[in-house]
Amino acid sequence: MVEIEKVDHYFINNHTMVISPNYDPIYQSKIYEQDRIILCRQTPLNIIDSSCIKQGGATLDGRKRAIEIVTKKKVMIPIPVDPSKGIIFMPTMKVRHPDCTWIAYCHVKDCEAVPGRKHQTNVIFYNHQTYKVDIQPSKMHNQVMLAAHVFGYFLKDQFIS
Repeated sequence: MVEIEKVDHYFINNHTMVISPNYDPIYQSKIYEQDRIILCRQTPLNIIDSSCIKQGGATLDGRKRAIEIVTKKKVMIPIPVDPSKGIIFMPTMKVRHPDCTWIAYCHVKDCEAVPGRKHQTNVIFYNHQTYKVDIQPSKMHNQVMLAAHVFGYFLKDQFIS
């Protein structure tokens, strides 16, 4: 059984896989790491924003604007929380929607349709855990491809001289 930890504040790290709304008046987010679950008082959006500021010196809005320019897309864009470490989070719906769940691109191994549920997707992580999200499989695949583009954009300078 996985132990659940409760915190006031949370910063995204390399182990963060999912940040989802928790629908609790006190602990508003549920965070899934590779080996633990954390309940946090911050909203998922606040966690993304504060992590962007702490790890990259830019706000969520600043990161979002930069990615809008890079991808020429305005909604449901991946947010590079710490692009130097490949930490990019994909929203499952509009970024400011209160039901938006955030998935860490670097942990996603595959996505598959939930049988009998055309608007749900099972996200399969490299550690073999799965997480069900309310998004069509084709849209989730598009999110992964868009995050891959963002990932490549920030890391290409390491390989091109």
